[in-house]
Amino acid sequence: MKPENINFLNTFLEKRKALPVYNSLTNTISGNITSKSNDACAITKRNIYCINDFPSYINGSITDNIWKSKKVNTYKGSLILLKEYNNTKDYLKKKFKTPKRFRIYQSKLENSFNIEYKSYYGDISKKEYDFLFEEFHKMLKTRFLEKQIKNHDLSRWEAYHEVAFPLIKNKEAVFFVIYSDRKPISFYLNLLHNKTVYGYVKTYDIDYSKFSIGFINFIQQLKWCFENNIEVYDLLKGNYAYKNKLIDQEFYYQKHIIYNSKSLLSIIYANFIFAKTRLFYGAINVLKMINVDLLYHKLTNNLYKNKIGNDAPKIIIANLSKKPNEQLDRIDLNDETFSFLKRITYKFLYHNDESMETVELFKFNKEVNTYLISGKKQLQKITFQ
Repeated sequence: MKPENINFLNTFLEKRKALPVYNSLTNTISGNITSKSNDACAITKRNIYCINDFPSYINGSITDNIWKSKKVNTYKGSLILLKEYNNTKDYLKKKFKTPKRFRIYQSKLENSFNIEYKSYYGDISKKEYDFLFEEFHKMLKTRFLEKQIKNHDLSRWEAYHEVAFPLIKNKEAVFFVIYSDRKPISFYLNLLHNKTVYGYVKTYDIDYSKFSIGFINFIQQLKWCFENNIEVYDLLKGNYAYKNKLIDQEFYYQKHIIYNSKSLLSIIYANFIFAKTRLFYGAINVLKMINVDLLYHKLTNNLYKNKIGNDAPKIIIANLSKKPNEQLDRIDLNDETFSFLKRITYKFLYHNDESMETVELFKFNKEVNTYLISGKKQLQKITFQ
């Protein structure tokens, strides 16, 4: 009698397996039948199935009258209805009061570094894939270590690494990478099903954060989506301020409880699961209304911060009118010894419209933990305390 628990996203998108009982799945936004199985009921092994993270905009059809289903709304998701826009320019114009700022971000990035944009869709070698995914993993860990919060994607990394390669090769996923001097600095893995793209896993090099590189990557994705006639962009779960600026529509993820209506025990157990689930998520919604969820996340994040510690030094930045007369030792930013200077240097590039080709870095010989960034327009003295 124990139900089989199935995650919709893992099964339908990652493993590309048919769901039990459902004979067809239809995207109600695009109107496309996304999955069809004539013998879905023939492969059932249980009397109860619990399918989690089932998007409410997908309609599941059951032709066998023996099977019934109950649905409970769980968490909110969000969508961009790309078919409502002509192209990327049209989308930005309609969604933002000052869309040109995105061009400014991209222009500043490209003026400061040697930038290349790539989308891997069908064509990628296993060697290159393994290298990129390793860098992806390290970058994600670094980003969330700095944010000092836990990340669900890191706990599933081996599963992502296993499924993403065949999905990319089969054009069932697209992997967006931004390179700076041939070094990857931003990743976004999207899974695809018919004309819907799912924003799955993303991260970027935190040293480049001043350039709003996450939005730059997003714009590259939009261009690709319009070029490939994608109609819906599903941003999945998570209610974040940046998402609210991007989306057109919200929806609910649901828990589907599918049961054999010819079995009395199945009916009783299914109704028990339904009542318990509805009570649980009803309580969560009430707690969210009084912001208990924010308090909970703050508490858990603080516990995580205390666990990993935080010993970041104080940084003092001073603008100079001329180069100091004292002895300076030139340093190479590509030397890992001085990698901690990257973010400060890149901020310098952003604010002063400088390029890495025109900037020099020095270490003060007689002052401890003190450095100089020398550009064509500005000089900055950096001291770590």
